[in-house]
Amino acid sequence: MYTYKAIIFDLGGVVINVKMDKIFDYWAKETGYNANYVKQIFESKDIFDRFERGEISPANYKESISCKLGLEISEDKFYNVWNDVFNDLDPRIADLLYNLKSKLRLVVLTNTNEIHGNRWKNKYKYILKNFEKIFCSYEINARKPEKKAYGIVINYLNIKPNFILFLDDKVENVKVASSLGLKGILVKSTEQMINSLNKLGLI
Repeated sequence: MYTYKAIIFDLGGVVINVKMDKIFDYWAKETGYNANYVKQIFESKDIFDRFERGEISPANYKESISCKLGLEISEDKFYNVWNDVFNDLDPRIADLLYNLKSKLRLVVLTNTNEIHGNRWKNKYKYILKNFEKIFCSYEINARKPEKKAYGIVINYLNIKPNFILFLDDKVENVKVASSLGLKGILVKSTEQMINSLNKLGLI
């Protein structure tokens, strides 16, 4: 018998290896701008958060970024570069999820956007089948650390928060999860995540 009944996983930085800096380095070379400046443009709050909430379309996001950086590029090229961030998985992840799903309910809550979602849902479908349900910010119109995002998942699970683990690589996301009664674990590496779950007696 386990104390916890479910685990909410983040994807990028927890299950999937994502290297967003590859995008910014590429566009820095293309435009001549500093990579940090390019990153600020791509992740500017006025549009990026809205994109991840599904409030604007991929085409509108591409157009906004292109205008700010002075890019003249096709949608296909933009999407291909934007999606060149997903790396091979740590081989331990598959075994971890397979073992956990026999003991607990596993779901995902991830901040993502439609362009990325279309790519990783296909690229990693063999591993994503371990999850009962995947909650994408652009599909639920809420993103971490907004409490609404957590509430949607908790309501779906219909489990008291203190019986739910929350794994994320962002400090602010873990803090809000903990404030809602979830057991939050800040993930810094696959090794550390496995050790944390082992200490809890889950693997």
